[in-house]
Amino acid sequence: MNETLNTPLFFPDAALTTETLVAGKVSRKIRAHGGGLMIVEIFLQQGAVGDVHHHPHEQICYCLEGEFEFLLDGRRHLLKAGDSVYVPPSVPHGATCLVEGRLLDIFTPQREDFLGKKP
Repeated sequence: MNETLNTPLFFPDAALTTETLVAGKVSRKIRAHGGGLMIVEIFLQQGAVGDVHHHPHEQICYCLEGEFEFLLDGRRHLLKAGDSVYVPPSVPHGATCLVEGRLLDIFTPQREDFLGKKP
């Protein structure tokens, strides 16, 4: 039997929980994860700030809706619905929500810290 089939493969929205990160400003829902990949939806209210940080994971951030000032390695970019950005491992990045919106973050390897596990 394929070892991958021992882990969840389907992630119905009704079975997922939304985690509040900053009350009234930022929350997230882990959409799917497994193996070395994870996808997370982030919900942000206008004025919410994702502080500049870095991690060893590769990340792609896709803007589903809203507008964000995205800071990547000291450079600022306007991110609007339909735009995406690649964040290389260990590169400082952060975002400020200009217009209420949602981001879809894809990580590899998956963020064990988001799953409550130590990396």
